[in-house]
Amino acid sequence: MFKPGRTEGDTEMKMMRLIAALAIPLLLAGCLLSPGKFTSTLDLQRDGSFTFTYAGEIVVTDTSSPPAEFAASPCYDETTSDERECTPAELSQQRKDFDAAQAANKDGEGMGQMGGMGDFGSDESITELVDQLKKQEGWKSVRYRGNRIIDVEYAITGTVGQGFAFPLIDGGGAVMPFVTITRRKDGNVKVVAPAYSGGGAGGDLAGLGAMAGAAASPAKAAQPKPEGTFTITADGGVLTNNTEEGPTTVAGKSVLTWKVNSRLEKGPEALIRLAGQ
Repeated sequence: MFKPGRTEGDTEMKMMRLIAALAIPLLLAGCLLSPGKFTSTLDLQRDGSFTFTYAGEIVVTDTSSPPAEFAASPCYDETTSDERECTPAELSQQRKDFDAAQAANKDGEGMGQMGGMGDFGSDESITELVDQLKKQEGWKSVRYRGNRIIDVEYAITGTVGQGFAFPLIDGGGAVMPFVTITRRKDGNVKVVAPAYSGGGAGGDLAGLGAMAGAAASPAKAAQPKPEGTFTITADGGVLTNNTEEGPTTVAGKSVLTWKVNSRLEKGPEALIRLAGQ
């Protein structure tokens, strides 16, 4: 329930700012993985099983920044999401996070110190990431092309009851997912792909990277923006979606398709009811 005068868009914006405030220390310390040119599909079966694929580019965007002056991030009320004055303890923690991020950059450890991965600041560290991905299930082909672009072919089958996020990196590294699949208690399935949008490298996630970079460094070199298609095929009915055309029916299944380019401001979202529910 919203307070009088508050719109759902206002609340979502405040939540995005809250997430950004929490993510800035992490982004300052390392990198952001985002889609380049790609084709991605999700096939949902009536029994809750699914197959997800991603073929194309993954762009490694370096968000680390040189030492800079500390600037406090906004604090927000956890209940109302309204901006409020930060407590001394919160400011102290922000300072500690900032100092840790700057120390990690200075030592060249980056995400290895904070997230369990390399800092991806060099071709050698990206090659190490590629070798790590090759060991994980689902990564059929992984090749570092150079210029911070990785060519991949990924396909995996699972069940929505377990939940799913892509990509995940072994070793506890923190990565913002391109796509998440979540099954709700009512049996409906929510699919969200925040990175599949044209707002910049990483789509919706690019805003977080921009906030981190703006905390203190010159602009980074431009990175390829997401460009491709995302298609969901499902046995069940589509309850909500943000496609332009809505679902079509092919061979008795619902099909949703998003064309990802610079004009797609918001990543794909869909709520799907599996057949037989």
